[in-house]
Amino acid sequence: EANRLLKEIQTFDFVFHQYLMRFILRITNDLSKALQKKDQDIVNAIMLVQRCKKKLQSVREDDFDDLLREVSIFCGNNDIDVPNMDGLFLPQGRSRHKAQKIINRHDYRMDLFFTTIDKQLVELNNRFTE
Repeated sequence: EANRLLKEIQTFDFVFHQYLMRFILRITNDLSKALQKKDQDIVNAIMLVQRCKKKLQSVREDDFDDLLREVSIFCGNNDIDVPNMDGLFLPQGRSRHKAQKIINRHDYRMDLFFTTIDKQLVELNNRFTE
């Protein structure tokens, strides 16, 4: 079991997820701390929510390549295989004939990066309407 877990955490996919979560948590940390205060100023809270939403949107639009580069460097420095981002992505458990032809970069960008950030934005919008 320990070897299986070690093998799993030594994958590009695992590292990408960890870096992405760290990226998002850095953005949302100030808001999270502020909302936990008992003496929170509502005007300040609204400002922090707006700032957080703007930053997430900015990251969504501009920072995928930076994140991918950071993850690739980390993996390279730690002997973790980095997939060819221009290579075909094959979802696990599907045959090559039935799989949709997309490249790894598209999968990481659309299905992981955008989806995760979009979920954060949806939650912020649902919980903090203006």
